[in-house]
Parts: sequence; structure tokens; C-alpha cells
Amino acid sequence: MPGSAMKQGFPVFSSAEGTNSGVARIWYMEPKNAEENQLLLDLSIDGTCYNQLSNGMPLYPTASNPQTAKALGAFYTDVEIAEFLARWAIRNKTDKAIDPSFGGGVFLRAAAKRFNAIGGDPGCQIYGVEIDKSVHSRIVSMLRDEFGVADGNLIRSDFFDVERESLPEFDAVIGNPPFIRYQRFAGPQRQAALARAMDIGVGLSQLSSSWAPFLVLSAALLRDGGRLAMVIPMELTYATYARPVIGYLQKSFRRVSILTFRKRLFPDISEDAVLLLCEHKGSGCEGAFHYDLANSGTLRSFEESEGSPLPQSLLRENSLRLSLQFVGARTRRLYGALRAETDLQLGRHCNIGIGYVTGSNEFFHLSKRSLAHWKIPRKFLRPAVLNGRAFSGTVFSIDDLACAMESENAGFLLYLCERTDDPEVNAYLRHGVRRGVPSSYKCRSRDPWFSVPHVYEPHCFLTYMSGTAPRLIANSAGAVAPNNLHVLRFRTPGISSEVLSAAWLTSLSQLSAEIEGHALGGGMLKIEPREAARLVVPVARLRQRVGAGKLASLEKLVRQGDLAESQALADRIFIKEGLGLSEAACEGFRDAVASLRQRRMSAFQ
Repeated sequence: MPGSAMKQGFPVFSSAEGTNSGVARIWYMEPKNAEENQLLLDLSIDGTCYNQLSNGMPLYPTASNPQTAKALGAFYTDVEIAEFLARWAIRNKTDKAIDPSFGGGVFLRAAAKRFNAIGGDPGCQIYGVEIDKSVHSRIVSMLRDEFGVADGNLIRSDFFDVERESLPEFDAVIGNPPFIRYQRFAGPQRQAALARAMDIGVGLSQLSSSWAPFLVLSAALLRDGGRLAMVIPMELTYATYARPVIGYLQKSFRRVSILTFRKRLFPDISEDAVLLLCEHKGSGCEGAFHYDLANSGTLRSFEESEGSPLPQSLLRENSLRLSLQFVGARTRRLYGALRAETDLQLGRHCNIGIGYVTGSNEFFHLSKRSLAHWKIPRKFLRPAVLNGRAFSGTVFSIDDLACAMESENAGFLLYLCERTDDPEVNAYLRHGVRRGVPSSYKCRSRDPWFSVPHVYEPHCFLTYMSGTAPRLIANSAGAVAPNNLHVLRFRTPGISSEVLSAAWLTSLSQLSAEIEGHALGGGMLKIEPREAARLVVPVARLRQRVGAGKLASLEKLVRQGDLAESQALADRIFIKEGLGLSEAACEGFRDAVASLRQRRMSAFQ
């Protein structure tokens, strides 16, 4: 629920305000591993840390203890951003403003300062909701002492439990929704939130993270003419479950603006964020606009007249692939036309999914050394590639598998469909029982616990977390893969995995990966299975013969690390000869790839 089970995180301070500035939690981060997942389940919600002045008086909450901060996962909004959003949303001295999950109070403090500046009375014009008892108590006291905010205006509750009828109508909503992924945003809480969104006319998927219904219900608090200004996960612009939210915003506001930043607002967290500005609720939508700013410091000189209108084609889809806005107009139009051809989409020809989930990779994957010790017969084993470091070419061969086994980037999966009388296998299973493997999350839900499901030998592998560029690799070694990789199985006959992996080298496919995927912390590119299905690869004409010599030349260039030459050759084979496009089109794709990749990877510098 918003405000609960939140981890603390590293604060981001403006250089002007320093560590005495107000901060507020931003959202929960998805755990990276099972141990962190278990830690989250055991944490108290009252773990907020507070900086202390030399005289012992507390400041507005910050993550003063880095270890507690990292464990608890609440991240913090720079006061400069909060003050910009308050300044933009609060226009008149008689306005009423609310932060529906006020956390450390940075948005409410910014709103109070805004009201003081324009002659309002923050004591009776500011409202808020917060579920955390400890945080609520402290912030209520601080806002009362500093600005005279009435205690009754600051409600301690789950925002999803607050009835709209118990609140006045507001002229401004500001803040940042808690970000709880759908895996944790579950049970009665999720059902109640989705039901309340449906009451407003917005049907949301069960896969929705908490911010989606939170944003919808926040907008519903506004009177006609009101404004909403929030920090929102970048998922608003690409997640499938966010499409109804985009549609609702377009129907509800005259103008919807999204602000992106070339230097990330919150570089310490894995999710990118945007600023969402929605103005004049209750009138017909004039359009959606995009602003791309260098960094948060440029908000001081923000001009609404400088926005770029988002294309109607994106709005009709209720989807905003903002990465397209960073591509030249000619290339953008050409890419859009190619993307519209379903025969060029990877999902048209392949089933794409995650690899198998063992529940304990360390136990179920055996190295050559472990295999020599336990002597498990090969008939109970499957060769498995464990990560993208095993790949060096466009094809994963038997020789590559052998090399990867030596570096432990590959191993053997223990693959049992049922119980066996084999003594070596049973000795190893008893070893697993002593280590507690049957009680791990996935294993305890299986019967028998040691039978790993959904193990397929794919035609190709796709790296879904990539640094410079994702890889699509033909599987000629007969290997399987865990969920560290995506697995592709053809459903269209006549396509060669070697030809597909060669076509992946084209600038068109690399551009598609940058557009359809999304960036994570540190500049990593992540491609979900649904995003992978939209990837544009020149597969429609791959039934044409591609000579073995050309494929061998491409493979040699890739293994030598000559990616520029391999891309140029792939472009010549698959884009110029295969699709009949010009060299100028290829150059446009290459320039766009370089631009998007540089933007993604430099955002954290």
C-alpha cells in the first residue's frame, strides 16, 4: 500500500539547499535477488531515518543512514524539483493543494512556501495523506510549527482507503506516487485500488504497479480547471499497463506535458523518472507535449512554449515511445513505417519468453568440477548457457559451449521429470535437502521440488539486460538457458536461426532495441518479452538465400570485435539488398542508434 513496506534510499540534494533541504520518498525498488526479497518481507514500515541538528532538533526526513536507506528503498526528490512542481501547479492565492502520499513532506513544504509567496494561507490550504505512523507524526508537527498547517488537514491513512467525499475539491495535486511493482502490489489492496480506478472509468491490468491507480485517483481529486504535477516512473511512457492511464489523462486535461532529462533525476535508482504536468482539468484535450531538458537545474528557466507536440499516431495508440522523439524526423518516419509492417516484427515469427526458473541456480546448475565430484549421469543433465558473457559471435556453437564451461558461464542443468533410483542423483538430492533447497520460493511450490519446469531448447537466445547493445544469438549447441536470458522459438517455418542472428546486427534492429526497450540504472538497456515482440528485424525476407560466405564473413567480424564493419555488411545484405532501402537510410539508422545509445549511457555520468 502506498507508504508501506518502503525501503529507504540515498537522498538527492540540490546544490543550493544542501543537506538541510526537505526530501520525500519516491518509490519502492524491485528486489534484485531472493535474499533481498525476503529482507523486505521482514522490514518494519517505521524505519525512516532523520538528520539531526547540533541542538538535537530534527530536520525533514532524509536517508542519513546509508545502510538503512539501501535496505528500505525510499528515494528522495530534490527540493528544487518539488518547488518547481508547486510553483507550476499552484497559480492563485486561494487554491487548495494536496500531496496524496507526503512522506518526508518536501512537496507540502514547497507548497507552503509557494502560498506564502503569493499571499495565500498555507495553514488552511494545504492537505496531505500518509500511511506511515512515525513519518506522519513528525511531518505534521514540523508543518504545524513552520507554517501553521492544521493537523486535521494531514490524514494518516492508505490513500486508496480515503474516500473522495471526505476531502474538498483541489486546485492542485503535487507529489510522487509510491512505486510498488505488481508482484507486491497484491491481494485485497490491489483489488480495491483497481476497483476504485474502474469506478472513475479507467480499467487497469492486474499487472499494474501501484503508481498507475494512484495517479488516476489523484487526478480525480481535482476540480475543473485544476492542475496535476507529479514525479512519475518512465513506465508511463512505455508500459502496456500504462496505456489506459495515458488515455484517461488525454480525456481529462486540456494539455498533458511530459518532461524528460538527459541527466537522470535519480541516478541511484534503477527506474528512470519523468515530470508529468497536466493542466486545466475538465476541458477537451488540445494535445500532449514533450520537453527534453538537460538536467533539473534548467527547470528554473522552463518555458512551456518550447515543447514539442507528440504525434497523433502515438496518442491514438495511448502509448508514448518518447525515445522516438530523440530521432531525426526522416528516420522517425521511416522507422514508423517499417514498424507498422507486422511481418518485420520479431514476435510475428517467434515465441519469446524468459528462460526457466530453478529456484536455486547454485544447486541446479553444476559446473564441470561439481559434476566430477557428484558423478551424476549425463542423461539427467542438460547443457545450459548461464549468461550473455558466454557469447562471442552470432552463433553459440559446441566449441563456444566448451569454452563457456571452463569459465563457468555455462554448466549443466539437473533435469529430472520424476523421481529416479539412480544413487548418484539421490545423493545429490539429499545434499540439496540438507542445504534447504526444497524450502526456497519456487521449489516449495513444485511437486516434486527438484523438477524444473519450462525447460526448452530454443532456436535463439536474446540478452534482455545489456550494456552497450543487446545480443541475439543462434543456438547451435543445443543448450538451454535460465531466466538470465530470453529464449526464442520459431513458429514461422523456413527461417534460419543463423540468418536471424546475422540480421540482428543491422542498424535497423539495433535502433529498434533502443526504441522498444527501456533504460535502467547505470545505463543498462532492458528488453521485456512484450517489448522484444515489437522489435523490428528484417525477417520477412529472410527466406531468401544468404550465402554461407556472407554469414561466415559476418561471424568473423563479430568475433574479431569489429562491430562497425559487421553492421555495415549486415546493412548491405539485409537492409539495402533485402528491404531495398538506400545507404542514406542506413546512415540515418546508424546515427540514431549512436545518439540514443549515447544518451542512455551518459545519463548517469
